[in-house]
Amino acid sequence: MKNIIHVVVLFFSAQSLAMSPWLENLDTTDKQQQLDFRWQASGGQVDMKFMYNKLQDMNIQISPRPEFSDQHWDYNHLVFPISHSSSLELQMPYGNIEKVTAGFLAVDSDFSLSNGKYVVKVNSFKLIPISLPQKDSDIVKFKLLDQNDRHLFTINSVHIEYDKDKGLLLMSNMDLFASQELAQLLHSPILENQAVGQIHTYNNLTIPDNAQKELRGTTCATHPVWPPDGDVDVALIDIGSVQWMRNIGTDRIIVAPSAQLKNVGTADVPWYQQFTSPNHPPYDNDQHPFLNWAIYREVDGRFEQLGVSGVKHAFLTINSNCTINCNDSHILWLGCEDVYGVGNNDSSFALGPRAEIDANTGIWDNCGSFFDPMPCTGNHQQSSNGTDENRLTVYTDDLTDVNNTGMYMQAWYLIRDDINIFNSMGYRSISPVQSGGGWNMNRGPTFTNGPALDNYVTPNTISSMESSQTITTTEGQFTVAVKVVDLGAGLYRYNYAIENYDFDPRFINYHIPLATSALLSDTVFVDPEHNDANNWQFSHSSGVLSIQGNVLNEQDWGMLFSFSFTTNAPPIQARMTIDVAQPVISSTVKVIILTPDLIFQGDFE
Repeated sequence: MKNIIHVVVLFFSAQSLAMSPWLENLDTTDKQQQLDFRWQASGGQVDMKFMYNKLQDMNIQISPRPEFSDQHWDYNHLVFPISHSSSLELQMPYGNIEKVTAGFLAVDSDFSLSNGKYVVKVNSFKLIPISLPQKDSDIVKFKLLDQNDRHLFTINSVHIEYDKDKGLLLMSNMDLFASQELAQLLHSPILENQAVGQIHTYNNLTIPDNAQKELRGTTCATHPVWPPDGDVDVALIDIGSVQWMRNIGTDRIIVAPSAQLKNVGTADVPWYQQFTSPNHPPYDNDQHPFLNWAIYREVDGRFEQLGVSGVKHAFLTINSNCTINCNDSHILWLGCEDVYGVGNNDSSFALGPRAEIDANTGIWDNCGSFFDPMPCTGNHQQSSNGTDENRLTVYTDDLTDVNNTGMYMQAWYLIRDDINIFNSMGYRSISPVQSGGGWNMNRGPTFTNGPALDNYVTPNTISSMESSQTITTTEGQFTVAVKVVDLGAGLYRYNYAIENYDFDPRFINYHIPLATSALLSDTVFVDPEHNDANNWQFSHSSGVLSIQGNVLNEQDWGMLFSFSFTTNAPPIQARMTIDVAQPVISSTVKVIILTPDLIFQGDFE
């Protein structure tokens, strides 16, 4: 009887949900019939992938142990059958998956979690859709209840696709979050709300008679609209979660976010998986977005980047809450939203180095890439390893420094032909706390579009003691921000932060006017690499302070370098020059910013 109650509540709650805009605006004679049809998913199997190393860091053991203990967690699978007597009902008008309206999936399983003497054995479980209005770009979320109806996990960030010819439904890449109840059962407070794995379901799909499998004519007759006939503009709309993923030795951790986006432009956006057909329009290649992320902090008046990720190659879009929806999950249609969970963003299969991307154009060549080294085969040959390769790593001492006054997680979707990179990035504050062998990143309540550097100095402003200027060139964009602190006794502390967004020729030196007679002390240089051997060096002569780079540590796209110094020259507006590492059009770029007064040294050129 308990299961029947679940179904009834789900049905009426789901029916109260508003339709996506494309359905609200659709005017077809069979619209109501298509809305009333229920496609049914039943049988099949569940594939669970636990983050064994992360769980072990929290002293949580999984049985059975991983088959490939030396590989990344996403190589290890626990596969269980789904009962044919359980099913989900889906509303899929014209073949577009809108929502799960009723049902559950029952699974026979055999695994356990333990923390010393505390053991939770899972002989069976149910995946029950959460009967609440959907948000966060998800089509469905689930609760995982074990054989004793204990709520062990919450599941979100689903990718749904189906094969209409074979009658198969795939719900994949779903994040598995430990519940409060599981944390209590295992006497492990740190476990609560931690992403501890992924879950995938494969079901047989029964399609009702007369159900349309695609939207013909109407709005889809004129789509896709490719650039230049429309503008590509994809906005990051949230960072839903920020997760510690596992420890690296005793002094570093790996961190990953989830990310949600929306097509706010007038063009449809290609979202083709790497190494698929080379003939995909509009670029005749496997074009797709590239997600990357970074952590920043403000410390001692300086703004620093603590770590950067490689790039996660996007491969599928769920197309929820769309304005236009024309079935293909490898095109982000107008107004559509998508979500990538933290497990997905930690995927070894999809993570590659950022250096392969031409950031200013958003172009990547799969031949000779990290995934398909020369001589290239046209296929995916290798993936990121099971440790920290292409992931964001951060030193724990930086997270817990008592001098920190603010810390941020930033994410950015780099997309070819995007007309506005700054709404494609955004940030949240974080407050990391170490506990029980792991970390709670404690994301802040507010998501803000734009770079985290905007929180340091208001963009494109200049005052007597601080300024920030964003420069747009034909080769990309960057920002220079500076805060000046009056230390008294005629001394001033200058704190510069220079962020290269998509200026792909990279930077190699900075030059600031500083009178030869001016004092210079307490110099500090910081980059996310944390390798003192290739730090940039200060040189002061002939009325110029130069911060000279290292060919092994050029400032690449997506990287923020910062430096500070103390002098007795007060701030004025003057020209700062930056040398380009790999000149294409110009060997330098220039910006008017606050610098120390030259004190009768003349103009700086």
